[in-house]
Amino acid sequence: MFRRWPALIIILALSALLSGCNFRAGDDLYTLPKTSVEYDSLRSSIQSILDSGMEYAAPLSGSNAQPVQDIDLDGDGKGEVVAFFRSSTGLQVSVFWQNDNGEFEEQTTITGQGSAVNSVSYAQLDGKDNREIVLSWQISSGVYALSAYSVARGNSVELLAPRNYTRYALTDLDANGQDELVLILLDSSDSSSNRAEYYLWQDGGLTKAEEVRLSEDLTVIDKTRVSALCDGHNALYITGNVSDTGESSSRTQLTDILALRDGALTNVTWNENAKSSLRTKRRLFVSDQDLDGDGVWEIPIISSLYERMEDGEVVPSDNFCLVTWMQFDLQGNPVELCSTYYNVSDGWYLSIPREWGDQVALSRREYSLGSTTERSIDFYALIPVDPSRDTSLEESMDLGRSVLTNVRCQQFMTIHKNTGADRRQRAEQEGRTNLGLDTEEATYCVEFAQNNWSDWTADTVKENMHIITTSWFND
Repeated sequence: MFRRWPALIIILALSALLSGCNFRAGDDLYTLPKTSVEYDSLRSSIQSILDSGMEYAAPLSGSNAQPVQDIDLDGDGKGEVVAFFRSSTGLQVSVFWQNDNGEFEEQTTITGQGSAVNSVSYAQLDGKDNREIVLSWQISSGVYALSAYSVARGNSVELLAPRNYTRYALTDLDANGQDELVLILLDSSDSSSNRAEYYLWQDGGLTKAEEVRLSEDLTVIDKTRVSALCDGHNALYITGNVSDTGESSSRTQLTDILALRDGALTNVTWNENAKSSLRTKRRLFVSDQDLDGDGVWEIPIISSLYERMEDGEVVPSDNFCLVTWMQFDLQGNPVELCSTYYNVSDGWYLSIPREWGDQVALSRREYSLGSTTERSIDFYALIPVDPSRDTSLEESMDLGRSVLTNVRCQQFMTIHKNTGADRRQRAEQEGRTNLGLDTEEATYCVEFAQNNWSDWTADTVKENMHIITTSWFND
């Protein structure tokens, strides 16, 4: 999308950065080295704006956060320059074009409302090679309005009058190579008004084509992501916090998934009775993401695994969680990708068969001596004591907890995380296999019991074990 003029753009951006993006006319720091005629003309044009009392006002967020940006708006292969300013009277976005002599001139100006430009995006809304400017204005703290403009030499046309919104997304849901706009609006005073508005290019502007309801228990949007459904259709995933479960809203999330079904925008995970996307509601434990990198977004559904306690009893426990990664199709049907045991404390996860959720229990051990620390997860098979009887959860009168009965635990595997100066020696001692998953601080190894219920090998563990990265938590 962007052409690069390193000498010019870096100089302008660094100049703005060094002054906190607040250059005023006469600032001694604002000195640019002599460059070509084109650069000199741009520098002169920008300086005249600063001399008039304006100052740089870079967008507050988003990937395009420089005060001066290089973008080919008209699709002719030559970059235009978009710069952001403010003064005591308001906000100004200036577009500089090259004339026949290659000199830059300010030919298009957009004036804005509010206290700052929150973000800027460049989109192909009309399906042509040129790009339109989508601007988010910060009206006040936490209040934003979105507008869109078509720009050309000498003028700009407002395609979308400022509309208040909670989040927005530029998408291509119909896969025609042309961007569409989705405005997301959450209403704290009337949750039944939570909705997404779908805007298409019509008659030289953006027109609201459709509106679809969002989950009424969605209170805060965490992120939006354009990705595919498992049957190949494009979709917009809207993930946020929920507050109606009796838990802290930061502990429960859901995802509304929007896609075109029979040409109509549809919330494919919507449950009419619940007025919510029930199938995607889950305890917040790990972030939804494209786990296997195939372009299809996965939703992590969390359930408890069994834990073997020190007294030998087996109980359901939130200390050990099974994450079942679900994809969805255009009809809203879930399709299971895989299941993982996810170990936040030790920084790794393990893909495991789904049936292990009912057939294994886990426990944790820790050993420390000097600088050496070993954190171990023991895996146990749950073996029925009397095969003619079903296992069941019964209340323990003494401990006040549910206990799994009619089973005994048979340890079959242990995964160790070793830190400290001798971590590699401990990972390679007799009976253990170094998994080759070293980080700067830790070494991981596996150890199998003589009676290996799982029939897994060290190679199986290597294939299925992964180190957690920050992307699991941050979008």
